Amino acid sequence: MAERIAEAFSVLGQVEAVALAGSRTSPIHDSVSDWDIYVYAEGEVPVPERERILGSLCPDSMLAGLSFFEPGDELAADGCIYDIMYRDCGFPGREIERVWVRHQPSLGYSTAFLHNLKTHRILFDRHGFLARELARLDSPYPDELAGNIIAFNSRMATGPLSSSWIRQVGNAVARGDLVSINHRVAALMASYFDILFAANRVLHPGEKRLMGYSHLLCSRLPDRFDEDIAAIYASLSGEGLMANLERAMSRLYDMALQGDDSALG
Repeated sequence: MAERIAEAFSVLGQVEAVALAGSRTSPIHDSVSDWDIYVYAEGEVPVPERERILGSLCPDSMLAGLSFFEPGDELAADGCIYDIMYRDCGFPGREIERVWVRHQPSLGYSTAFLHNLKTHRILFDRHGFLARELARLDSPYPDELAGNIIAFNSRMATGPLSSSWIRQVGNAVARGDLVSINHRVAALMASYFDILFAANRVLHPGEKRLMGYSHLLCSRLPDRFDEDIAAIYASLSGEGLMANLERAMSRLYDMALQGDDSALG
């Protein structure tokens, strides 16, 4: 079906490339993982055109014109979900330049788009532009990028800022605000894993199955990694949460600093 989708979009002159990625292509996918298909085009592919193409493939289980994240459509076929997302042709180059070349970090998920690009399986590439862009990611992980990600996220996670994630969690615990606790712990853990993957010089695999990916991709993990993560999420009611977070972050920093004295800036 992925190949049929790619072939159907390839007839549009504005479409330059189609690639397969997402959780189904991961080495740790499961039966509920979906297929992500990226259509790279010069200019917007109109929704009626998308409806026509996808309707010809699977008319009874298609939703077009979705825009919750990236512009996209959804197709169900053969017991699988296919998420079709549309990007302009400048997207890969902009993201590679911003992160891989200029070493700009983010709060959590700093290199997640690069991982998405790196794991593309090209199904169609009219003039080879996508292959040329993806080849830029074949160079070694930049040390400066790793240092920037670690310093940027550690400062927001546990630094002296009154608005640091860990202080915001502490305020939420003091108020008994369960919704805020959940929200701020999620932000703190996003920075935790961004630091972890950067310290290991591997691209961030995204928001799903992070513990599994950590074991699969990382050569170094913090001491008692699984135990610490389990303790954090077992204490989300507030009792013992701060001690569990502080212990996990301390062990993460100890791991990140091993052999890299400049990792925390």
